[in-house]
Parts: sequence; C-alpha cells; structure tokens
Amino acid sequence: MNIIYFSANSTDNIWIQIILWLVNLTSVVGGVILFTLLLKLVTMPFDFMSKWSMRKNSVTMEQMRPELEKLQKQYADNKDMYSQKMMALYKKNGYSMFGACLPTILTIVFFIIAINGFQAYSGYQNREYFYQMSLSYNNVVYRGVEVDGEYIVEDENGIITVNFDKFNGEVVSPIQSNGVTVNFEKTENNIKVWTENGYTFVNKGIKQDGTFDNTTTYSIREEGLISSVLKSDENNNLTIKYNGSVYNYSDAIANIEGMDAQKFIRDIQEEMSAQSFREQIKGARFLWIKNIWVSDSPLSHPIQEDWSEFKKTHSYTGNDIGADNYNSLIAKLDKELDEPNGYFILIALTILVSFLTQVIMGKTQKAQMELQTVDGQGAQTQKMMKWMMPIMMAVFAFMYTSAFSIYIILSSLISLLSTLLINFIVDKTLARKNKKAEAEQIRGRVYVKKEEPKKEEPKKKKKKKDDKFAHESGNDFLTGTAKNNVRGRK
Repeated sequence: MNIIYFSANSTDNIWIQIILWLVNLTSVVGGVILFTLLLKLVTMPFDFMSKWSMRKNSVTMEQMRPELEKLQKQYADNKDMYSQKMMALYKKNGYSMFGACLPTILTIVFFIIAINGFQAYSGYQNREYFYQMSLSYNNVVYRGVEVDGEYIVEDENGIITVNFDKFNGEVVSPIQSNGVTVNFEKTENNIKVWTENGYTFVNKGIKQDGTFDNTTTYSIREEGLISSVLKSDENNNLTIKYNGSVYNYSDAIANIEGMDAQKFIRDIQEEMSAQSFREQIKGARFLWIKNIWVSDSPLSHPIQEDWSEFKKTHSYTGNDIGADNYNSLIAKLDKELDEPNGYFILIALTILVSFLTQVIMGKTQKAQMELQTVDGQGAQTQKMMKWMMPIMMAVFAFMYTSAFSIYIILSSLISLLSTLLINFIVDKTLARKNKKAEAEQIRGRVYVKKEEPKKEEPKKKKKKKDDKFAHESGNDFLTGTAKNNVRGRK
C-alpha cells in the first residue's frame, strides 16, 4: 500500500496571504477582481497625477504648436539648437517634462508586484490541489484502521497515526479502547498494528537499542477487505469502476484478470485523488476556462502531465515524491490531461484592450510626439508602441495564468476609462482658465481701448432775431399775446 508524502503548502508570502484572504472572502474570480481593484486603489493617486500631467502637457504643447512648427522649419538641420529653443519655450509656457515620470515609474512597480503576486498564488493553488489530492489518496490507506483516539489518533488534516510508544511495556494484544479492538504483534525487528474491522497493517521498525525508527509502512490485510463490517464509513463499501462496470473487492478479485488486493486499493486511491481534484477545480472555473491558475491556451491543460514540468512551473521544492507517485495521483484524470484549458480568448481581449489604450494615449500625446523632435521621430515611435505594447501584453498573458490575464484586462479598462475622464476634466478646467484669462486681457491695458472723454453738448444760444421780432411785434414772449401799449396805445 502506497502513501504519498506531498509537502504541505507555505503561506509565508504576503501576496499569497492577501489573495487567499480575498478568495476565501468571495470566490476565486471575485478574489482576482478584488485584488485588481485593491492595487488600482493604491496606485490611483499616482495614476491620476501622471495622466493629469500628461494631458495638461498635451494641451500646452498644442498651444505651442505654431511656434514649435516654426522652429522645426527654422532649425531643420540643427537638432541641438531646436532642443535648446524648445526647452526655452517649455519654460516660458510652464510645460513640465518630468511631471508624469515618477507616477509612471510607480505604476510600473505595482505592475511587477501584480505579476509576482499572481505567480506566487497560482503556484500555491496548484500545489494545494495536489496536496489535497495526496490526502485523499492516502486516506484510503489511513481509513483501513479504526480510530480509538488513544492508540490510533487522527490529526486536523485527517492523517491517522499510530502511537507506537503506547505498545511498549507489558501490554497484551488485543486491546479494547473506546469500542475499538486494537491488535499488535511485536518482534525483535518491528511492530505491526491493526484493528479488528480494518484492512491495513501499520508497520514500524525497531532499532537495535529498542527505539523505533522513522519509517512507517502500510500493508494489505486481505481478510479485513473481505469483511462485510468495515466500520470506516468512507470505505465501508470499497468498489472500483472497470470497463464501465462497478466491482466490490470480492467481485474484482474473481472477475478482473490480474486484480489483487494491492491493485484494488491503489485503484481506489487513484479514483479518490481524481475526485478530490475535480471537487477543488470547480471554484477555479471561469466561463470557458477550466483552471484559472493556468494560462488561457489550448496548449495548456487544467493539470500538468509531466512531473518535472510541474515542479518547475509551480515552484515545488518539497519532498521529491517522484514521477511514479505523481502519475498515481493523476492516473484517473484522463479528461483533464487532454482537454484544452482555454482558447486564447483572454489573450485576444488583452491585445484588444491594450491596443485601444495605445490609440487613446496616442491621440492624447499627439502633439508631444510630433513636436518633441525636429524631424517628428517621436510620432514614428508612438506608432511602433501602438503595436509593440499589445504584443508585449499578449506575451505576458500567454506566459502567466488566466487570472493574471483577467487582471491585465480589468486594470487596462479601468485605466482607459480614467484616462478619458481625466482628459475631459483637464480640458474643461483649462478651457475655463483660458476663458478667464482672455476676459482679464480684455479688461487689461494692452488690449482695451482707452475710453474717450464724453463730448459736452453745445449750449443753445438765444435767438436774438426771434426775440427782437417778438419784442417788436408787441407779443408777450411767454403767452404769445399782444402786449398793451405801455402808454395805453393799441
């Protein structure tokens, strides 16, 4: 009977702890999304500063375009002089070349952190699958003895161990302990322990000084297998599937050529291992992807067939269980070993989102790319980056896991939307400032015409002629009636 000692996982890595906590809090996909949002939340201030500075520079550069284009023509054959004139113009207009550098560097640092975090957790999760598979595999053997809690005990991981020290001294076999009949047989070289209704012998070597060695082996107790009263519920009805039919032990021995007790138990162990993997992998499925901790590629499978490749890919540094034991764990996983884990869909989405991001950034930085060099070489660089960045992101998506591809896509979409929003805010803010500046200029000295003094209307002169006429005519100038002669003459 075989026991596979697959090493337990370590959670010392801080990123494994964070993602594991998020996964346990929600689900596998939910943990990936929350981890992405958490990283974006941390980088948001720097990202905002970077995008704000880039957009502001772009608008400023567009305003300087006429002068820079003039300088490009003037210094077409003198790049150094163009650079000097351009820098002077930058300083005059408040253009900052380094405003976006530090935030961009910090964003790149967090991108590398994300790669390391997802890579560490994907290795952890794939190792955990196999650790749990080994427990299920071994459990078939462990359950071949009954647990009394004193001589035979079970730990928190379901591992059953025999307390051999209890059998030293004057102890007579069998022992009745908590309703379990424990048998043992002690010789000069070893001690063998089993229970009445079990099917497993537990063997321990004895050294020359009478102490026990570190090796524990397990053997088939065939009469225990034939017993119809196995008290371990999980293995009370041990059966195997063979050529589409289900056999219990007695039928298997009688009807399957070459079947013996050892092969019977091993077949059940392999089946239990496969069931464990399929149960665990349910939470790691995402739409068409079978295992989110493996890349979305038809070249990859939910589980790896090669033991050496598994160790290399998932950084397994524990006890070397060997290729034979590894093959025993995956023996009943034919479907998972052959089916594609994905179809490059996430990789294609990564390329698409990255390309859209580059297009938006290209439009945002069009002025810088065209005017930062005298020959406009920056525009050619921008065109190259439009294609190089999506290709680079596709390589990352192919090399790493589907979970990391989801991170790239979600993170890029958030960045894309934030870029559009920041561009809108910056444009509106600068438009208001420009409008206000223009209004102030209109009221200023330079562009406002001096107010001319108001012309006074000339005073109306008395019409002497009319007055004389009125006097001579003898009419009253107020009433227009004729005046009486002073002397009473009419």
